[in-house]
Amino acid sequence: MRIDKTQLPEVKVISYDLKRDNRGYSHPVFIRSALLENGIDFDYCEERIYYSAEAGTLYGIHFQNAPAAQAKLIYCISGRGIDYAVDLRRNSPNYRKWVSVEISEENRKQLYIPKGFGHAFLSLAPDTRNVMRFDVPFDNRYLRRIAYNDPTIGIPYPVTHPILAPHDSIAPLLDDSDINL
Repeated sequence: MRIDKTQLPEVKVISYDLKRDNRGYSHPVFIRSALLENGIDFDYCEERIYYSAEAGTLYGIHFQNAPAAQAKLIYCISGRGIDYAVDLRRNSPNYRKWVSVEISEENRKQLYIPKGFGHAFLSLAPDTRNVMRFDVPFDNRYLRRIAYNDPTIGIPYPVTHPILAPHDSIAPLLDDSDINL
């Protein structure tokens, strides 16, 4: 297992070793003890698969407000995409800064996004499936969205007209949100 730092110190890229033999290959997708040994205290209570039929499908920027803020662990089981983590903690020196990591079935990378960060995902291939694990269950009372194209965050997505859900197309700007992280 390897854990790589990102430009946002709390956000990590996790890679597990691949074991090949004449039958094919195997690799772990979650080893709690190894995460703990590397300073990531994450255990999940909910797991969801997200399917993007078309390349250019964008989810996000999503998060949950306190007291139900979520940490997430995301990986791709087919296709490929870009995961984005945005620091939404108002008192952080990295407030509004973001990082992105390409995840795919081939590279087997996982992105750990701690509480206090927003998350977006853009599919880069048709029929993309990714798995998201959450340490706190979804709770619609605390679920929030920020406009994916908020100019104060400034993410330059590699598509001009992403495929959006209606709720993402009307999400507020960060300055207009009731964020409490």
